[in-house]
Amino acid sequence: MNRHALLGLAALTALTATGVLAACAADEQTSAGGDDAGTIVADRDAQVDAATDSGLDDAASAPCLPDTLCPGGPYDPSTPGGPLDLRTRINAIHGRSPSDVWAVGARGAIVHFDGTSWTRSDAATQKSFYAIWLRDSGEAAIASLLSVFTHGATDVDAGAGAPTPSPGGWREFDVTDAPGEAFGSTAMVSSIWAASSAEWAWLTTMEFPISPSVDPNINGLWRVRVDPTTNALQVANAFTPGVCSVSPCRQMTSIHGASADDLWAVGVTGALVHIEDAQSDAPTITPVDSQTWAGLNGVWAASKSDIWAVGGNGVIRHCAGAPDAWDVVTDVPTTDDLFAVSGTSATDVWAVGANATVLHYDGQHWSRVRVTGLAGRTPTLFAVWAPSPGHVLIGGEGVLLSYGGKP
Repeated sequence: MNRHALLGLAALTALTATGVLAACAADEQTSAGGDDAGTIVADRDAQVDAATDSGLDDAASAPCLPDTLCPGGPYDPSTPGGPLDLRTRINAIHGRSPSDVWAVGARGAIVHFDGTSWTRSDAATQKSFYAIWLRDSGEAAIASLLSVFTHGATDVDAGAGAPTPSPGGWREFDVTDAPGEAFGSTAMVSSIWAASSAEWAWLTTMEFPISPSVDPNINGLWRVRVDPTTNALQVANAFTPGVCSVSPCRQMTSIHGASADDLWAVGVTGALVHIEDAQSDAPTITPVDSQTWAGLNGVWAASKSDIWAVGGNGVIRHCAGAPDAWDVVTDVPTTDDLFAVSGTSATDVWAVGANATVLHYDGQHWSRVRVTGLAGRTPTLFAVWAPSPGHVLIGGEGVLLSYGGKP
């Protein structure tokens, strides 16, 4: 998905979101969310046969091989600045290029890859980061709607009394330019996405706890930018408050776009929405039938007519044409919960999830990718980013995977 009691996100315990039985997706189920310890409480009943079906018993104990995905990166003892603790979960990975990659996670974890090695970047905080926004000018690690840490962001006005940058050059901004419902909200940021040079970045949030007392007018979609008139960070409602009590967008987990103005977002109970004119003053939102009640945890758009969504119990949905026509993918080689999806093209797509599950789509079929070198562990994987075909970085519970364990 903090110093301010307004959000209290740093104290969140693991959040689990499960879907209900659907005719097209029997017994599909998912978990989503996070806490500062970087752990997740997953429903094991939905994964009873997962280890046997996936063949992970042998692979997880096998030594690292050059043609398999293996752990390494910032967890390696030789990492400059010190390795990440194996209890530290990576929540998001994103890069501008193969030599400029950032990953963020639990308890202030920020690491950077420069094309040669991973390095710790000290943000001097114990707040967990749930998303990373790579701007044209610097980076922004998102702890909550109102707590953003910037790095190298020369266009952001620190303002009077701003805190001194951390040893790693990070400065925390307490966002004050935000709608009233953002203050006092318990919404946990779950993802962020922005096209290069776009004015607005889009955020998804999960409200916690889910209860009748939660304001039904709070949306799960927000926008953030550097205000061009004040140079201050500004958070805004993506839509009029209450829109998401009609459209299914209150509990959202992931967002991605084919362009700055054409976005897709997913959430609990199969929520799937299409956002158009995303950079305008009046974006539009259209709910789409995902043909499942399972929670959807990840979405990735290869193009306007090629979008993937993944979720609980191995659910995968695909749009290969009209935006209101999504297909049920039936050849998925797992029933494990899937938490993230990304790729480089229509023939190079990756999905990751529970029990160290890694899947790859080659344009024709989904297949299971072997993961080794885990010493018997089967960590849940929450983040994936592919800079080029055949090159992928995957993060999760105490692990960062790459081919041969090499960056």
